[in-house]
Amino acid sequence: MIEEPVRGNEGEMIYRAASAVVDRLGKHDFYDRLLDMIGAQVPHDLAALVRYSKGARPDLVLPRIELTEVFETYREHFYAFDPFYHHWRGTGEEGVFRLRAMDASLSRTRYAREFLRPAEIYDEIAVFLPKIGDASPTLILDRARGAFSEKEVARIRAAYPLLASLHRRHISMLVLSSHDTDMSPLGFVGVSRIVDQHNQTVLASRAWEHIVASGEADMAEAIRSIDARGPCAVAIARGRTLRRTRLPGDFGPAPNGYFDEVVVAPRDYSAPSWRLPPALSEKLTPREIDIVGLMLKGHPVIDIAAKLGLGRGTVKNYRHRIYDKLDITTERELFLEINRLNASA
Repeated sequence: MIEEPVRGNEGEMIYRAASAVVDRLGKHDFYDRLLDMIGAQVPHDLAALVRYSKGARPDLVLPRIELTEVFETYREHFYAFDPFYHHWRGTGEEGVFRLRAMDASLSRTRYAREFLRPAEIYDEIAVFLPKIGDASPTLILDRARGAFSEKEVARIRAAYPLLASLHRRHISMLVLSSHDTDMSPLGFVGVSRIVDQHNQTVLASRAWEHIVASGEADMAEAIRSIDARGPCAVAIARGRTLRRTRLPGDFGPAPNGYFDEVVVAPRDYSAPSWRLPPALSEKLTPREIDIVGLMLKGHPVIDIAAKLGLGRGTVKNYRHRIYDKLDITTERELFLEINRLNASA
């Protein structure tokens, strides 16, 4: 059922929602409250926070939905057909955009037939917030039936300057409040840091600190390279890239500094490097197979999260789902089951 906006004076509604956002500045649920703020103004069915990046596939950060197999197909390959994904990679333009207005022939595309319709999404509004590095945390409102009107889109556009200002202040508070954080500047776990123009670290996520402390030679060499060269991208082992982009001059915590982030290129499924026993692999999604493979190589959750560009909580959720599908409860049982099936093959 479509969620109705809060009744009453529109200005009062915005101020009330904004006050809840202000209360959560610098906190882990800031973007949840920001979704509430725009969701209160426009009737919708689903809301989400999606991180769009020029160097990696989209991250579904706050889905607010059960991640069914339909949405799993988006994360695995349908993201490549997403008009918002192409918009950000092509133009990097911030602001408010409506899905149906971006592609007049959308209804006839494979993306609409095989993803949007099964997911019960007819139209979307995307709010691309100001970028950090090459990525934008993007607020998404979905509607199952009927398009968003121009009046509804205009209502969100009118609020955009406030949304952008709150987002910038949130980032500044993350930097100023504590260096001991597992959140990236975009509000979720990632292998990232902010440095000033003299290459002094201002903020680093725990995942960044962990991978640096591990003494990985490729990572150390890549950091030395970007420190010497400035904005660039340096390849690291296992399909990863260390990307450095410049921060704007008005970014208070590190004016004219840099945003460094390890990104993972979209996986090529045409040539998998290893295979599970068919009796197991047919039960799992490609992403679950990736995680099982890293588990079998002895990688802990934090390493798996860093290598796949996921949050630790997301990896844990995947692991529990894998255990449920295979009717096991521990990693030891996973090893034993794989060994048993390989021995009998």
